[in-house]
Amino acid sequence: MHTSDSRPRSRVASSISRLRNPAYTGHNRCYPCTGVNLAATAALALGAGYVSVPAGVAVGAVGLAAVYFRGYLVPGTPELTKRYLPERVLRWFDKAPTGDALGGIDPEHYLRDAGAVVDGPDGDLTVAPAMRAAIVAELDELDSDDQLAFALADALGLDPTAVSVSPEGVGYGARIGAQPAGRWESRVALATDLAAHEVFTRRIGGWRTLPADTRASLLGAFRLCLDTCPACDGGVSLGTDTAESCCRSYEVLVATCDECDARLFEVDASLLAPTHGTDDLDGERDDDGVTALV
Repeated sequence: MHTSDSRPRSRVASSISRLRNPAYTGHNRCYPCTGVNLAATAALALGAGYVSVPAGVAVGAVGLAAVYFRGYLVPGTPELTKRYLPERVLRWFDKAPTGDALGGIDPEHYLRDAGAVVDGPDGDLTVAPAMRAAIVAELDELDSDDQLAFALADALGLDPTAVSVSPEGVGYGARIGAQPAGRWESRVALATDLAAHEVFTRRIGGWRTLPADTRASLLGAFRLCLDTCPACDGGVSLGTDTAESCCRSYEVLVATCDECDARLFEVDASLLAPTHGTDDLDGERDDDGVTALV
């Protein structure tokens, strides 16, 4: 009896697995896009319901199943949105970062006053040698994902058993339970943030009293000042790349280690101040490139 019952269940599970599109469901689901598709499903179901109630129910059921298993109701939705929706709408869908998280803090002044960054020989901002040495020492304690998760939970004041980190696409992601809680450009970027957070806690008065999103923005600005990779001591170069999301393609400014190829920083190029374009990037920092980015 058990064997007979298990075969139909296995076939059903296999069929469901073939229907599901993991690129746009589960952890990869875009919730703004899902909301729009559910609204479209409701509109179609109501329209069909005016003609026939059973038809409306059928349209609603099919639409809900498509959104649940495939991520979208209309085939080709990601490419269609990239092509036809205005950029301001696509940026909202991506929940693009803004400068609001800094709460009026000038990151260059804050990091300079804290002794975290100094003027380098070429006039560019760079990480202070003593600060860099302290962060490299902290990195030695973060050599596993479990240690990264524990440090992240401590930084956020959360239960360590609820936090996990793992590779996510080309970067590294964190989750609180099953919910996405953050994403970094690479494992090195995440480890550097956590190491810097620990050092800043010891050396910068009031660091822990800042809101979490403010601290995250300041840590990102700090990473942009790295001229050598804290993981392998390789040189860091600036360049541009094209990033892809489910909704759009867009140009990003990136800081990458020349030796281990770890991406240390990434920012949407459209967030650059208008007077600081990216056309002349040749792998070197502009004189005031740091303040233009944050």
